[in-house]
Amino acid sequence: MAQEKRAVIICSQDAFANGVKPKELEAYLSRNGYTSVIRFDSNKLSRLAKTGIRRMLPAPQLLKLQLYVHEAVLAIAVHIGGATCKAATSHLLWRVMVLRGKVLQKTLRSKGHFDLLICESNLDEAVTLGDRVADVQILDLPSPFAEELRFGGELSDAGYTKLRDVEVESYAAADYLSFHWHTYADYVRQTKYNGTNFLPITYGTHKKTKLARYNKHPRIIFLGYLGGYWVNLPLLSQLCKLYPMLDVYGGPEPDASLSINYKGYAPSTDVIADYQFGLITISNDELRQHSFSSKHLEYISYGVPVLTPAWRKDAALDDSSIYYTADDFLERVARASTEQAWESLHAAALKDAARFSWDNALKALDVSPKPSEVRQADVELEPHGQGVMRTYP
Repeated sequence: MAQEKRAVIICSQDAFANGVKPKELEAYLSRNGYTSVIRFDSNKLSRLAKTGIRRMLPAPQLLKLQLYVHEAVLAIAVHIGGATCKAATSHLLWRVMVLRGKVLQKTLRSKGHFDLLICESNLDEAVTLGDRVADVQILDLPSPFAEELRFGGELSDAGYTKLRDVEVESYAAADYLSFHWHTYADYVRQTKYNGTNFLPITYGTHKKTKLARYNKHPRIIFLGYLGGYWVNLPLLSQLCKLYPMLDVYGGPEPDASLSINYKGYAPSTDVIADYQFGLITISNDELRQHSFSSKHLEYISYGVPVLTPAWRKDAALDDSSIYYTADDFLERVARASTEQAWESLHAAALKDAARFSWDNALKALDVSPKPSEVRQADVELEPHGQGVMRTYP
């Protein structure tokens, strides 16, 4: 009888991109020899339950109680906003991450032996610090978290340094480290951590049966999350005013003063096929210049070329991209809207989508990696770093 192979995927499920990759990983591992794959949703980690009235109550264990108190104070500060939120986030967030790591270790170790652990949640990176949960432990992260908060104005300099150091130690303690797109991995190598444990697990898409068609009066779609600073709602508002046939789907609903042509939540991603161009707006900061939008792959899977800001160029997606600024947006759309130009871009989009299938995105997992000791000697920190593998309170 073949030995059971068990994997656990730590994730924070939501209705947006965070909920997609964990399901794809589960399906991929199940097709490739793992007899048990658990998607462990770490939302409500410190609570008595994940649903019902008990989700408001703390779990009785000491570690979970500590985590609950830290998270509650942080939530109150976020509600208050302003300088209070920034101060609390800077002081508490790194402690929350360390506590979450300890709670996850204890919780998952109680579920028996795992051959593989994959962490998909930035808040849960510290699961690699301390007691090992699985034979092989992989951090596969959406983005560099400390930098995301820093450029969003949510951390003081001291808070950024503390969180950054926790992240670097978590990176080094992982057997393998990957990010949802190669540009984030490149950014981390250049500015934060240059270990030898990078693994190229990226993002993917599925082939679609419903495809976009040419329309001499092209329509543009924006589909996705509307809550983060990086979404660049001011730019989205400006483009809606420039091009009235631009529809916006997602959430949360933007403020009416922005005059965004908001359509609510899309019934399914198939709505993309009703449009001729997909739109990405992204903030123009150092991190987001190296960023990735999962909606790009979803757009091109329907054969829809993608309008993306000129400050976020990505050679891997050049063929399906139309780079724009607010000043030349209308000109770029007009050039791409002739039938010949659009059909060429449509074909390039489908070709790019085939290259970035989920099977291709996850194939690096096929190497059957062996666990390794923490690569302390391989870690390179920026001058203000303080080394690796300290013990946090």
